[in-house]
Amino acid sequence: MTQLYEINTRVWLYSLQKELNRKLTLLTIPDELWIDIIEKGFEWIWLMGVWEHSPLSQEELAKLPGLATEITKAFPSWAPIDVIGSPYSIIDYKLNSMLGKPGDLQRLKQKLNDFGARLILDFVPNHYGNASKLVLTNPEFFISIEDTPNDQSLFKLVNTKKGKRWIAYGKDPYFSPWTDTFQLNYFSEKTREYMITKLRDIALVCDGIRCDMAMLCLNEIIQKTWGLYLDGNKAAEPNRSEFWTQAIETIKTDHPNFQFLAEVYWNLGGRLQQMGFDYTYDKDLYDLLESGSAEKIHSHINSSNKTLSNTISFIENHDEKRAIEVFGRKRSIAAAIVMGTLPGMSLYHQGQLEGMKIKIPVQLRQKQSEYPDNEIKSVYNRILGFTRQIIYNHEIWSMLSSSNPHVLAWQWSTPNSDKYRLVAVNYSSTPAQGHIFLLKEFIQSHIEQFIFNDILNQEKYKWDSIHLSKHGLYVDLPPFESHLFTVNPI
Repeated sequence: MTQLYEINTRVWLYSLQKELNRKLTLLTIPDELWIDIIEKGFEWIWLMGVWEHSPLSQEELAKLPGLATEITKAFPSWAPIDVIGSPYSIIDYKLNSMLGKPGDLQRLKQKLNDFGARLILDFVPNHYGNASKLVLTNPEFFISIEDTPNDQSLFKLVNTKKGKRWIAYGKDPYFSPWTDTFQLNYFSEKTREYMITKLRDIALVCDGIRCDMAMLCLNEIIQKTWGLYLDGNKAAEPNRSEFWTQAIETIKTDHPNFQFLAEVYWNLGGRLQQMGFDYTYDKDLYDLLESGSAEKIHSHINSSNKTLSNTISFIENHDEKRAIEVFGRKRSIAAAIVMGTLPGMSLYHQGQLEGMKIKIPVQLRQKQSEYPDNEIKSVYNRILGFTRQIIYNHEIWSMLSSSNPHVLAWQWSTPNSDKYRLVAVNYSSTPAQGHIFLLKEFIQSHIEQFIFNDILNQEKYKWDSIHLSKHGLYVDLPPFESHLFTVNPI
């Protein structure tokens, strides 16, 4: 598997400056902090929120009482200066001046590459920030109309350089519009060409992008959301090519190893993978880990087997509540073991490894102080110690069956080797006893015994190969407890 670490960049840098009592940029962050992240096993570092973005005025904040409540909950002593705007209301794909100078991102990319990690940055394809000059100079890039719309809540009247236009706010079809953004029109060839030039620029300063709400750029979603305002647009024909196919092919022609990660919902991850995305969110797994049974999780993983290596598993990110709040302590660890030991990419959010409880609204520049949960921190260190040993391109993942439906189990193995790693999780609120049925090829007749070394509890167990072959591996796990075994012949 591949490990991705998400950093709330603006908050992190601001916190470091207070802690070290000196001005910092991304380039002057002490090297040992990057190295500490990388040595935990993170091959990819996602710096969330590095681009120039629209400010959020107090007048705009007053119109969003829900956001103000969320900010107060997260940071009770906040002042207006702390609310700096959403990093997803992008003005331009240039480094935010509070984080550094032009050219710093390319140098940071090289530094991280030299340390053995790769850099992921955001790409927000659906919209631009409401403070962007682009809407004034090129209103044709956006969903815009000249006549007053029937539903004015979806639009803003803007005095552009090409006359007054009603410009649509950024939106997904199921929620109210994001009023700090304007909606791009991907049924316009000029818009597509422009956004691909932006992607070309981004590809020079990082190793991959996390594409925000990537499914909103699919033709069918655009038609569903904005079709009423696109009548007569030739580009809206049913056989229209998809933007992502065109964009990904173009970028990968010049940068074949550049990675495209998609935030995607509504079971559209497979579609986006077919269009060229390297990894797509597995929100279904998150939902099942939150409220589903082990049987449903097992079924989901089995049914996703063909696409599993291209999915992003997570139990926390900047959009979701903190894992420890959603799952509780014990269940959050069990969920972390499930999501962290599957094929594909495992996403860990800054603060998750320390058991932080406060979700930080993306509009804030600083956070409430929290003390790490040392017990949670210790367990995550052991989980990451286990996954660091798995060499993804050389080891094979296999789902295992269990006599107890509450027990999830799988293994990682190296071809032509008697050594392997085994994961067993009781994903239920009751004790679970049963047998895990191992793959026969790993219980060789010439080996009499195996030793199972549990990374989590530091215990070792010896098992006779004949018994394992006949009955499987017996486990007795308390609620939401797990084994992380390294298995070696004696």
